[in-house]
Amino acid sequence: MVKIEKLGVFLSSINAFFAQIDGSEVSIDTPYLNHNRSAIGYDYSGVIEISGPLEGCVYVSAPSVMLREVLKVMGEPDSSIIMMKDLLGEMANTISGNARTEFGSEFIISPPHIVESAPSVSYLPKDRQSYVTPFTWHGHKAVIGICIA
Repeated sequence: MVKIEKLGVFLSSINAFFAQIDGSEVSIDTPYLNHNRSAIGYDYSGVIEISGPLEGCVYVSAPSVMLREVLKVMGEPDSSIIMMKDLLGEMANTISGNARTEFGSEFIISPPHIVESAPSVSYLPKDRQSYVTPFTWHGHKAVIGICIA
């Protein structure tokens, strides 16, 4: 499992994503361990599978109301499910892509898989735990799940 100190790159990436949208910062709560018997999440999740020297996945999960608010702040009039899923995929890509600067070019990321609800346990390695970090933007709660080793 990646040391908790390395989680900072993922958390600063989500903060930078929202700062780019409207200049605001997210409130990041304390990370905690999840035993991967079930994933923690909301209405939709963007899952990025990781391979190379580190393997596992990173996901971001958010409620529909938050995704619609982000689209509104971005000036996007279409808040359809398709647009919400595209937005979530972009969030997941941004978070994982920025992590390559920390972990190097051998840190291989897949295109995002967008799923309804929390990711199924099939994405989460059963022999590991995930770090789950809740965050809040404009009063909306979401999570980042990181399970790489």
